Amino acid sequence: MRFLYFTISCAVGFLMLTGCDKQHQSSTQKVVESAVPAIAMVSPQFGTFTTQILATASIQPAPDGIVSITAPVTGTVSKIHVAIGEKISKNSPLITIRSSDVSDVHSDRLSAKAAYMQAKQSYTMNQELFKLGAITANDLALSLSNLQQAEATEKGLSQKLNYYGASSDQTLTLHSPINGVVYEIGTHLGEKISNDTAQPLMKIADTHKKIVVATVYEKDLSAFYVGKQVDIKLDNDEATPIKGTVTYISDVLDPENKTNKVYIQPSTDVPQLRINMFVNISVSTDIKDVFRIPKKSLLFKEGKFIVFIKNKNRFVPLNVKLISDDPKDDFSLVKGITANTQIALEAIALEKE
Repeated sequence: MRFLYFTISCAVGFLMLTGCDKQHQSSTQKVVESAVPAIAMVSPQFGTFTTQILATASIQPAPDGIVSITAPVTGTVSKIHVAIGEKISKNSPLITIRSSDVSDVHSDRLSAKAAYMQAKQSYTMNQELFKLGAITANDLALSLSNLQQAEATEKGLSQKLNYYGASSDQTLTLHSPINGVVYEIGTHLGEKISNDTAQPLMKIADTHKKIVVATVYEKDLSAFYVGKQVDIKLDNDEATPIKGTVTYISDVLDPENKTNKVYIQPSTDVPQLRINMFVNISVSTDIKDVFRIPKKSLLFKEGKFIVFIKNKNRFVPLNVKLISDDPKDDFSLVKGITANTQIALEAIALEKE
């Protein structure tokens, strides 16, 4: 009996040890499998693809819609009647200037007016004397000439004061020549100013003449050319985009941001487009000889775009050039991949490994 119990105990112990060993082996196998997860692969598409190029833009007054206000005399700014962004009507007062030039012209006008009144009185008297035969016809003609000259001088000085917009014998007020909005003020109270057309005191913009100025990255410039149709979209507007046409592309590249200015003329005068507001623009373009890959296959690291390709039993990064990245599309267009290359579907998963 003792031998039988011993035999049974040994068998039970052996079975328990065997079960534990199998359980340990199974647990170890699971850990190894989770350490090397399965990575989905994708084959990039190669060819010509249509994409949307997006850029930010601002609404600016058109060059032919800006009126510069300059000082016709030297003097001192005594009052500024408007503020930047203020809507104004034609003949609205803009700036008042105190000037000795105005005082001089005013004094000259008073003297000219007195000379005119005297010449008029003299001519009237000479007409009577001529009727009586006291003076000759030449004397009367000379008297008329003096009157006409005095009248012309007084009239010219009066027109000069009106041109200046003289509001008193010492000041003049400049008025707006158009309906519009105050776009820029280039002076301040108390500033001494001169008659310099190169230094405008103020700029008035015609709100019906606007241009859209887009900031476009150098890599996207090929999608724009003069005559190209563009969609203009307000940030908070879900309505149909406003159409526009490219009228000019700047030749100057911003070396810091690698951008160019593209000028777009809206097809119609849209009140919603207000000067100095920001909008988005988009343009459709076909890009040839590029690869189309899922955005999640692309990783931006240390200033470069990379994808992961499989090399034997490991994944290695490959630098690629981003050509287009339409935010409304789940795919990006790149260059730098060879044909038949397979890349990891999710780059961020490998970056975390």
